Amino acid sequence: MNNVLNYFPEKLKKILEEVIIKENLVLEEIRVRVGKPIILKFNGKEKVIKYQVSSEEILEILGLICENSIYTYQKQISEGFITISGGHRVGITGSCVVKNGEVININYINSLNFRISRQLYSCSNQVLDYILDIENNTVENTIIISPPGCRENYNFKGYS
Repeated sequence: MNNVLNYFPEKLKKILEEVIIKENLVLEEIRVRVGKPIILKFNGKEKVIKYQVSSEEILEILGLICENSIYTYQKQISEGFITISGGHRVGITGSCVVKNGEVININYINSLNFRISRQLYSCSNQVLDYILDIENNTVENTIIISPPGCRENYNFKGYS
């Protein structure tokens, strides 16, 4: 978690650390929007931190994410997210610059959404019998579809 908080200015980092440590939160997302409170998402719940983020702070965070070389990250920015150390993703919103039907840049960035990656143990146990062909020592062609952050325990139905 500390590697994610290192992308925040010192003032915001201290505020976030205090709340996260005090409440022992295992975060899934940190939402930072200009003129709005910070929202922490954890265990399907949300905690609102009553601190309004300025556009300057958003730009400072973006600078830290891009190692002060936004041009180097232009392709990722135009895709709407940047992958940072640890496999975490930072979603970016603002005004899109479109050329020939393709987003080539995002200007006036007003929101950053940090999606915290983490390993989920044993989450595939329910599907292994359907995708592993033990007899032939192969794996079946497989696509698994799920909403982001889905934790529901659905009854899995394999299809051949």
